Amino acid sequence: MKTTKILSLLLALIMAVSCFAACGGDGYGVTKEPVVTDAPDTDAPQNPGSTSATDTANRSDVKDTVPKLDFSNAKDNEVTFFVRSDREMFLNEMDVEKTVNDTLTDAVYYRNSTVEKRLGVEINQIATAYSSSGWDQSLRNAVLTKSGDYDAAAIYASAGSALAVEGLYYNVLDIPHINLDKPWWNKSIIEETTLFDTVYFLAGDIAISEIGFGVTLFYNKNIFNELYSTTGDNLYTLVENDEWTVDKMYEYVAGAWEDRNSDGIINIGDQLGLTYANSAGDGAMDAWVAAMGIDITTMIDGYPELTFYNEHTVDAFEKLKWLHLENEGTYVGASGEFFDEFMAGNQLFVRAFISSGQTFRNMTDEYGVLPLPKYDKAQEDYRTLAANISSLVVVLSSATDLDMIGATLELMAAESYKQVVPAYYDTVLKGKYSDAPEDAAMYDLIVNSLTYNFGFCFSTHSLEGIGSLFRVLDTDIAQKYDANKVKYQTGLDELIDKLDDAAFNLSMNK
Repeated sequence: MKTTKILSLLLALIMAVSCFAACGGDGYGVTKEPVVTDAPDTDAPQNPGSTSATDTANRSDVKDTVPKLDFSNAKDNEVTFFVRSDREMFLNEMDVEKTVNDTLTDAVYYRNSTVEKRLGVEINQIATAYSSSGWDQSLRNAVLTKSGDYDAAAIYASAGSALAVEGLYYNVLDIPHINLDKPWWNKSIIEETTLFDTVYFLAGDIAISEIGFGVTLFYNKNIFNELYSTTGDNLYTLVENDEWTVDKMYEYVAGAWEDRNSDGIINIGDQLGLTYANSAGDGAMDAWVAAMGIDITTMIDGYPELTFYNEHTVDAFEKLKWLHLENEGTYVGASGEFFDEFMAGNQLFVRAFISSGQTFRNMTDEYGVLPLPKYDKAQEDYRTLAANISSLVVVLSSATDLDMIGATLELMAAESYKQVVPAYYDTVLKGKYSDAPEDAAMYDLIVNSLTYNFGFCFSTHSLEGIGSLFRVLDTDIAQKYDANKVKYQTGLDELIDKLDDAAFNLSMNK
């Protein structure tokens, strides 16, 4: 940060402290008790990269730290979200108008009802199709004109993140009542994107699309048990023992192929281990970057540095090529064939979004869900990446009643943790969350492993799409990276400078 910025910022801080001491009070005209910072929950494990606790016996027992507040008599007690209307999940994750006898939609309705009654607020939204031109200008106009049209937004992760450099979002670290230590907030996005003491994005249970677009593996239990029951193999046990690796997946995929049409080659009509479409448009392949323990950037001394390309990255890429293109049990075909063969009970594994489970519920065969495997057993943890179409939640920098907005966001996240996430399990997997402990534990493990990286958050619009280098496997990863490495570094340097300016301007406008 430039010297002039530092001096100006110190002056602003001195003035702010003086004003606080002289003025006192909160200025919102509401009744509230003093904020008490409680000790970490003993009934909710604190997973640094999690959005939900894996072994909490009763989620409703996890307490929030929002004090008693009543905004019912405030001049404006509405909290309005900007949301996307392109998919039902985006349209319904922040607010729904009524119950419709749908497990997930009704859970969102009851979540908001709980929050509205407790705080005396009204939660609303304005929906715009992302595909339509001008969605980003709507956010700019709301901030520049201080229209008050939106207080917060559930943005398209890859496109909306780029708007942070324009100063459109508030620093969530400065918003009252948001307790980032709670299990309903994703910790990795805070650790990975904090720069210049500023964080713009909230992720976690508040936006169900983060879970819904988490990239996972579904597997056919009938096929697996038929092939491997005599060996005593259990996929859930492998995951729990940190032994679920690409090498193990390769073995199971290869062993699943059955040449049912007796033509000597793997094709539709056979029993398949896995299907793969070698298409540049397969954005879900990005998830393998995180799953294999690769970081696009790493925070070093408080700044992101490019760490994507190294020997491990090349080895991981070759392992994926081996699994997808050189395995006798993998069929390379059209993307639409992924689900068709799995749904028909002809395929052991399918890589899919968690939300795909809503379709798989119609299968005759039983199925389970797994995280993408690790690179090897030495890798510390499983990592699940939410596709860049999922939502990140931001507060617009033009928002005024931060007391009300912060309390609302915190309680929406808390009630999502208690009501919406378990309901989503019931939607995407067969059986109730409380009645299927093995499947529920694996679902929670996947949700807990949702991870973010600074480089991935800004990859699409600021870093020349570096996060998409795993989308096509029949290429040379070294050649692809080398052709663009100067652009990657230049893009990162420029991004850091722009975020520096945005953070400085935001601090001066408090």
